[in-house]
Amino acid sequence: MKRRVCLLGILACLMISTLCVRADVIYEPQDSFYRTHAGECTYVNRCFIVNGPDGQAIVYKSPESPKVIGTLENGAEITISYTYQDSDGILWGICDTDQKRTGWMPMDYLQVIYDYISFQEEYGEKFVEQSGCLGEEYKGKDVCFWPYPGSEECFTMSMDWEDMPEYRFVYTDEKGHSWGFVGYYFGIRNSWVCIDQPTAVYEELYPQGGPGIGVQSEDGNPEWQGGRIAPHLNKRTILITAALVAAVVAVTAILLVKLKKKG
Repeated sequence: MKRRVCLLGILACLMISTLCVRADVIYEPQDSFYRTHAGECTYVNRCFIVNGPDGQAIVYKSPESPKVIGTLENGAEITISYTYQDSDGILWGICDTDQKRTGWMPMDYLQVIYDYISFQEEYGEKFVEQSGCLGEEYKGKDVCFWPYPGSEECFTMSMDWEDMPEYRFVYTDEKGHSWGFVGYYFGIRNSWVCIDQPTAVYEELYPQGGPGIGVQSEDGNPEWQGGRIAPHLNKRTILITAALVAAVVAVTAILLVKLKKKG
Protein backbone atom coordinates (compact mmCIF):
# COMPACT_ATOMS: atom_id res chain seq x y z
CA MET A 1 0.00 0.00 0.00
CA LYS A 2 2.83 2.39 0.91
CA ARG A 3 4.55 1.61 -2.39
CA ARG A 4 1.37 2.42 -4.33
CA VAL A 5 0.91 5.72 -2.49
CA CYS A 6 4.57 6.60 -3.12
CA LEU A 7 4.18 5.81 -6.83
CA LEU A 8 1.06 7.97 -7.11
CA GLY A 9 2.93 10.80 -5.42
CA ILE A 10 5.83 10.53 -7.88
CA LEU A 11 3.51 10.51 -10.90
CA ALA A 12 1.55 13.47 -9.52
CA CYS A 13 4.76 15.46 -9.03
CA LEU A 14 5.87 14.58 -12.55
CA MET A 15 2.60 15.77 -14.09
CA ILE A 16 2.57 18.93 -11.95
CA SER A 17 6.10 19.83 -13.02
CA THR A 18 5.10 19.22 -16.63
CA LEU A 19 2.07 21.48 -16.35
CA CYS A 20 4.13 24.21 -14.69
CA VAL A 21 6.59 24.52 -17.55
CA ARG A 22 3.74 24.47 -20.05
CA ALA A 23 1.55 27.00 -18.30
CA ASP A 24 2.79 30.02 -20.21
CA VAL A 25 2.76 28.42 -23.67
CA ILE A 26 -0.52 26.49 -23.85
CA TYR A 27 -1.95 26.71 -27.35
CA GLU A 28 -5.51 28.01 -27.73
CA PRO A 29 -7.22 26.92 -30.99
CA GLN A 30 -8.95 29.63 -33.02
CA ASP A 31 -12.09 27.54 -33.28
CA SER A 32 -15.67 28.67 -32.59
CA PHE A 33 -16.76 25.41 -30.97
CA TYR A 34 -13.67 25.34 -28.76
CA ARG A 35 -14.20 28.94 -27.64
CA THR A 36 -17.77 28.09 -26.62
CA HIS A 37 -16.84 24.85 -24.82
CA ALA A 38 -13.31 25.62 -23.61
CA GLY A 39 -14.25 24.80 -20.02
CA GLU A 40 -15.36 21.31 -21.09
CA CYS A 41 -12.23 20.53 -23.13
CA THR A 42 -9.15 18.66 -21.90
CA TYR A 43 -5.64 19.76 -22.85
CA VAL A 44 -3.75 16.93 -24.63
CA ASN A 45 -1.01 18.22 -26.97
CA ARG A 46 0.10 14.79 -28.23
CA CYS A 47 0.88 13.37 -31.67
CA PHE A 48 -1.25 10.64 -33.24
CA ILE A 49 -1.39 8.51 -36.39
CA VAL A 50 -4.66 8.44 -38.32
CA ASN A 51 -6.21 4.97 -38.50
CA GLY A 52 -9.84 5.26 -39.60
CA PRO A 53 -12.25 2.94 -41.42
CA ASP A 54 -11.97 2.65 -45.20
CA GLY A 55 -8.45 4.08 -45.12
CA GLN A 56 -9.31 7.55 -43.89
CA ALA A 57 -10.78 9.68 -41.13
CA ILE A 58 -13.24 12.52 -41.70
CA VAL A 59 -12.70 15.90 -40.07
CA TYR A 60 -15.89 17.68 -39.05
CA LYS A 61 -16.63 21.31 -38.27
CA SER A 62 -17.45 20.39 -34.66
CA PRO A 63 -18.59 17.44 -32.53
CA GLU A 64 -22.13 18.76 -33.02
CA SER A 65 -21.99 19.59 -36.73
CA PRO A 66 -21.95 16.95 -39.50
CA LYS A 67 -20.42 19.47 -41.90
CA VAL A 68 -17.25 17.91 -43.40
CA ILE A 69 -14.25 20.21 -43.74
CA GLY A 70 -11.69 17.63 -44.87
CA THR A 71 -10.33 14.09 -44.70
CA LEU A 72 -7.05 12.61 -43.49
CA GLU A 73 -5.57 9.46 -44.99
CA ASN A 74 -4.51 6.62 -42.72
CA GLY A 75 -0.88 6.94 -41.68
CA ALA A 76 -0.93 10.74 -41.51
CA GLU A 77 0.58 12.23 -38.35
CA ILE A 78 -1.37 14.96 -36.58
CA THR A 79 -1.31 16.80 -33.27
CA ILE A 80 -4.40 16.83 -31.08
CA SER A 81 -4.36 19.87 -28.82
CA TYR A 82 -7.66 19.36 -26.96
CA THR A 83 -10.37 16.73 -26.61
CA TYR A 84 -14.10 17.07 -25.95
CA GLN A 85 -16.54 14.37 -24.84
CA ASP A 86 -20.07 14.69 -26.21
CA SER A 87 -23.34 13.65 -24.56
CA ASP A 88 -23.05 10.17 -26.11
CA GLY A 89 -19.65 9.59 -24.49
CA ILE A 90 -17.73 9.92 -27.78
CA LEU A 91 -14.35 11.59 -27.40
CA TRP A 92 -13.43 14.12 -30.11
CA GLY A 93 -10.06 15.74 -30.80
CA ILE A 94 -9.37 19.09 -32.45
CA CYS A 95 -6.64 19.31 -35.09
CA ASP A 96 -5.45 21.43 -38.01
CA THR A 97 -6.24 20.27 -41.55
CA ASP A 98 -4.13 20.69 -44.69
CA GLN A 99 -6.21 23.75 -45.49
CA LYS A 100 -4.99 25.43 -42.27
CA ARG A 101 -8.45 25.08 -40.76
CA THR A 102 -9.37 23.57 -37.42
CA GLY A 103 -11.70 20.60 -37.24
CA TRP A 104 -12.77 17.73 -35.00
CA MET A 105 -12.45 13.97 -35.43
CA PRO A 106 -13.22 10.89 -33.28
CA MET A 107 -10.30 9.84 -31.08
CA ASP A 108 -11.26 6.21 -31.81
CA TYR A 109 -9.72 6.73 -35.25
CA LEU A 110 -6.32 7.79 -33.87
CA GLN A 111 -3.35 5.87 -32.47
CA VAL A 112 -1.07 7.77 -30.11
CA ILE A 113 2.59 8.01 -31.08
CA TYR A 114 4.67 6.61 -28.22
CA ASP A 115 6.02 9.49 -26.12
CA TYR A 116 7.13 10.41 -22.61
CA ILE A 117 3.56 10.04 -21.31
CA SER A 118 3.27 6.55 -22.81
CA PHE A 119 6.60 5.67 -21.20
CA GLN A 120 5.44 7.02 -17.85
CA GLU A 121 2.23 4.98 -18.03
CA GLU A 122 4.19 1.81 -18.79
CA TYR A 123 7.24 2.19 -16.54
CA GLY A 124 6.21 4.82 -13.97
CA GLU A 125 6.33 2.37 -11.09
CA LYS A 126 10.09 2.09 -11.62
CA PHE A 127 10.73 5.83 -11.37
CA VAL A 128 12.73 6.93 -8.34
CA GLU A 129 12.40 10.48 -7.01
CA GLN A 130 15.95 11.80 -7.10
CA SER A 131 17.04 15.35 -7.89
CA GLY A 132 20.33 16.16 -9.57
CA CYS A 133 22.00 17.77 -12.58
CA LEU A 134 24.66 16.89 -15.14
CA GLY A 135 28.23 17.50 -14.08
CA GLU A 136 30.34 20.46 -15.15
CA GLU A 137 32.59 18.10 -17.14
CA TYR A 138 29.95 18.07 -19.88
CA LYS A 139 30.09 21.82 -20.51
CA GLY A 140 30.78 22.54 -24.18
CA LYS A 141 29.86 18.98 -25.17
CA ASP A 142 26.85 17.75 -27.14
CA VAL A 143 24.30 16.16 -24.81
CA CYS A 144 21.49 13.94 -26.10
CA PHE A 145 17.90 14.59 -25.01
CA TRP A 146 15.57 11.64 -25.57
CA PRO A 147 11.73 11.54 -25.67
CA TYR A 148 12.00 8.42 -23.49
CA PRO A 149 14.71 5.90 -22.53
CA GLY A 150 15.16 3.38 -25.32
CA SER A 151 13.94 5.69 -28.09
CA GLU A 152 15.87 5.44 -31.34
CA GLU A 153 15.77 9.20 -31.89
CA CYS A 154 17.11 12.07 -29.83
CA PHE A 155 17.76 15.81 -29.94
CA THR A 156 21.32 16.99 -29.39
CA MET A 157 22.23 20.31 -27.75
CA SER A 158 25.65 21.77 -27.01
CA MET A 159 26.13 22.63 -23.32
CA ASP A 160 27.23 26.23 -23.93
CA TRP A 161 24.95 27.53 -21.17
CA GLU A 162 25.93 28.41 -17.62
CA ASP A 163 23.29 26.13 -16.11
CA MET A 164 23.35 22.38 -16.71
CA PRO A 165 20.18 20.25 -17.17
CA GLU A 166 18.45 19.35 -13.92
CA TYR A 167 16.40 16.20 -13.39
CA ARG A 168 13.91 15.13 -10.71
CA PHE A 169 13.26 11.46 -11.40
CA VAL A 170 15.59 8.60 -12.28
CA TYR A 171 14.86 5.42 -14.20
CA THR A 172 17.29 2.51 -14.71
CA ASP A 173 16.82 0.47 -17.90
CA GLU A 174 17.47 -3.22 -18.44
CA LYS A 175 21.03 -2.48 -19.60
CA GLY A 176 21.82 -0.68 -16.35
CA HIS A 177 21.80 2.84 -17.81
CA SER A 178 20.51 5.56 -15.47
CA TRP A 179 18.16 8.13 -16.97
CA GLY A 180 17.01 11.46 -15.54
CA PHE A 181 13.76 13.20 -16.48
CA VAL A 182 14.25 16.86 -17.45
CA GLY A 183 11.02 18.87 -17.33
CA TYR A 184 12.46 21.91 -19.10
CA TYR A 185 15.84 23.04 -20.39
CA PHE A 186 16.17 26.04 -22.74
CA GLY A 187 13.15 25.19 -24.89
CA ILE A 188 13.41 21.41 -24.53
CA ARG A 189 10.46 19.99 -22.61
CA ASN A 190 9.69 16.62 -21.06
CA SER A 191 12.83 14.76 -22.11
CA TRP A 192 15.26 12.25 -20.68
CA VAL A 193 19.07 12.32 -20.47
CA CYS A 194 21.29 9.32 -19.87
CA ILE A 195 22.98 10.35 -16.64
CA ASP A 196 25.97 8.02 -16.92
CA GLN A 197 26.51 8.59 -20.68
CA PRO A 198 24.89 11.96 -21.60
CA THR A 199 26.76 12.30 -24.91
CA ALA A 200 26.24 8.72 -26.14
CA VAL A 201 24.05 8.05 -29.18
CA TYR A 202 21.73 5.08 -29.59
CA GLU A 203 24.35 2.70 -31.05
CA GLU A 204 26.71 3.45 -28.17
CA LEU A 205 24.07 2.87 -25.52
CA TYR A 206 22.67 -0.27 -27.14
CA PRO A 207 25.36 -1.87 -29.34
CA GLN A 208 23.49 -5.19 -29.22
CA GLY A 209 20.11 -3.66 -29.94
CA GLY A 210 17.68 -1.63 -27.85
CA PRO A 211 14.97 -2.75 -25.44
CA GLY A 212 12.25 -2.27 -28.07
CA ILE A 213 10.34 0.34 -26.09
CA GLY A 214 7.79 2.28 -28.11
CA VAL A 215 7.72 -0.18 -31.03
CA GLN A 216 4.18 -0.39 -32.40
CA SER A 217 2.79 -3.84 -33.15
CA GLU A 218 1.68 -4.34 -36.74
CA ASP A 219 -1.83 -5.66 -36.26
CA GLY A 220 -3.24 -3.95 -39.34
CA ASN A 221 -6.32 -1.77 -39.41
CA PRO A 222 -9.12 -2.83 -37.07
CA GLU A 223 -12.41 -3.93 -38.54
CA TRP A 224 -14.80 -1.16 -37.56
CA GLN A 225 -18.26 -2.28 -36.58
CA GLY A 226 -21.47 -0.27 -36.49
CA GLY A 227 -20.64 2.30 -39.15
CA ARG A 228 -18.55 5.44 -39.13
CA ILE A 229 -18.74 7.77 -36.13
CA ALA A 230 -20.27 11.13 -37.08
CA PRO A 231 -21.47 14.17 -35.10
CA HIS A 232 -25.08 14.51 -34.04
CA LEU A 233 -26.72 17.90 -34.02
CA ASN A 234 -27.26 19.21 -30.53
CA LYS A 235 -31.03 18.93 -29.85
CA ARG A 236 -30.97 21.85 -27.47
CA THR A 237 -29.32 24.02 -30.11
CA ILE A 238 -31.91 22.92 -32.69
CA LEU A 239 -34.78 23.79 -30.35
CA ILE A 240 -33.33 27.21 -29.53
CA THR A 241 -32.74 27.92 -33.22
CA ALA A 242 -36.27 26.83 -34.10
CA ALA A 243 -37.69 29.03 -31.34
CA LEU A 244 -35.69 32.03 -32.57
CA VAL A 245 -36.83 31.45 -36.16
CA ALA A 246 -40.44 31.15 -35.01
CA ALA A 247 -40.11 34.37 -33.00
CA VAL A 248 -38.64 36.23 -35.97
CA VAL A 249 -41.43 34.96 -38.25
CA ALA A 250 -44.09 35.99 -35.72
CA VAL A 251 -42.64 39.48 -35.22
CA THR A 252 -42.30 39.93 -38.97
CA ALA A 253 -45.93 38.89 -39.51
CA ILE A 254 -47.12 41.34 -36.84
CA LEU A 255 -45.13 44.18 -38.39
CA LEU A 256 -46.49 43.39 -41.83
CA VAL A 257 -50.05 43.43 -40.52
CA LYS A 258 -49.50 46.79 -38.82
CA LEU A 259 -47.91 48.24 -41.94
CA LYS A 260 -50.81 46.99 -44.04
CA LYS A 261 -53.35 48.63 -41.71
CA LYS A 262 -51.47 51.92 -41.82
CA GLY A 263 -51.33 51.71 -45.62
